[in-house]
Amino acid sequence: MHQLNLIWIIAIKDLKVEYRSKQAFLTALFLTILILIIFVFAFDPGSAATREASPGILWVAFLFPGVIQLNRSFQSEVDEGTIYGLTLAPVERGVIFLGKMLANWIFLMMVNLVLLAAFVVFFNFNFNFRILWIALLILLSGIGFTAVGTLFAAMVSNVRTREMLLPILLFPILVPIILAAVNATQEVLLHGEMPYLFRSIQLLVAFDLIFTAAGFLVFDYVLGE
Repeated sequence: MHQLNLIWIIAIKDLKVEYRSKQAFLTALFLTILILIIFVFAFDPGSAATREASPGILWVAFLFPGVIQLNRSFQSEVDEGTIYGLTLAPVERGVIFLGKMLANWIFLMMVNLVLLAAFVVFFNFNFNFRILWIALLILLSGIGFTAVGTLFAAMVSNVRTREMLLPILLFPILVPIILAAVNATQEVLLHGEMPYLFRSIQLLVAFDLIFTAAGFLVFDYVLGE
């Protein structure tokens, strides 16, 4: 129970810092909406071809806000020197990882649930139970995304080119998660087939557990470096 409280305290600290500045949130939200608007003007929202491509458009827009937040997740600690306080705190390093990951996940969900609502409006989908399945896919894929992203963000936090290096490291690892999410979204939105959705959910849960456990175990070495 004590460990859970520490995880929540670390997450709340990061969320309060972001709430006071709102820089990353507004930037990520603006970029996300801009991506959707570009695709709306590039394609006819009511055409069959656009609806076929819509799952890919949704997940392209999903990726970028997370990268913005992940690049900032350790920036304040490094710039202000509080990273040393975290390393010296009598707390298991894996707890720090889970706290930072939770904050990144909450931030990502806030942006991407707004993204989902804008996506439904811009591409003329109906608000129904299928959208709830898409929201579930976003929630699950966000766990794996933030688990890997938080780990890599800590690895590159002291590198000057971290804004460029983080996506290079992150996206290849996320390929299985993104493929499963895109395929499941396509089946749900366009074909209404549930069996593939359930297999994708199982796959996403498996990847979430693997990536979270791996990040928890190796974060001690990453933060030590």
